[in-house]
Amino acid sequence: MVHARLEETQVGGTMRYPGRLIALSLAAGLMGALSASVPFLDSDRGEEGAWLILGGMAALIGFTAAATLTLNLRRMRRLNDGQGVVARWQVDPAIWSAFVRGDREAEREGRKLNNAIRFRDRAAAPVQVLVGDDCLQVDGDFHKVALAELTGAALSAGPPKILELRFVTPRPQRSDLHYALRFAVAFGAETAAQAVIDHYDRRYREKYGAR
Repeated sequence: MVHARLEETQVGGTMRYPGRLIALSLAAGLMGALSASVPFLDSDRGEEGAWLILGGMAALIGFTAAATLTLNLRRMRRLNDGQGVVARWQVDPAIWSAFVRGDREAEREGRKLNNAIRFRDRAAAPVQVLVGDDCLQVDGDFHKVALAELTGAALSAGPPKILELRFVTPRPQRSDLHYALRFAVAFGAETAAQAVIDHYDRRYREKYGAR
């Protein structure tokens, strides 16, 4: 039952609708491969170099995206099966909806980093938060944690308390991309939230040393 629901409603990097995203990526890769083969099928076609370059790029991007999504889908399924779970909690729908409104307002006003998690406008039932060894899923939206890009983690004062993982993605010849994975903590789950911070701090130090 869990896997059936995942196929219909979730996936990530951010990930929702995994089967659909994987199918679209494969389709894009196949179309790119077909485009790149045009010069070989029709020697009279002009712009052979353009067909090869554009088609080859589309094929590479499409097949790479499909492979990445497939790996993340497997990771997400393991998390939902309880493998590698660091912490989990459920947030009351009314509290969660208020958090989402406040978070979006803070983003618009520039008081907080852009939140990479996609929230639904309203929660009709308790919102589940699952944090794993190298990934997390909040209200069905799955993300792999980019450990190499992690710049810090913090638990803000409530109520409700908010857990924030902050990241920066280097971009050559452009300004770096700063973003966060930020979500509410259920009342009584503060110890679990601190365990998440300690877990990712420890993993980062073990792999990259002190910041």
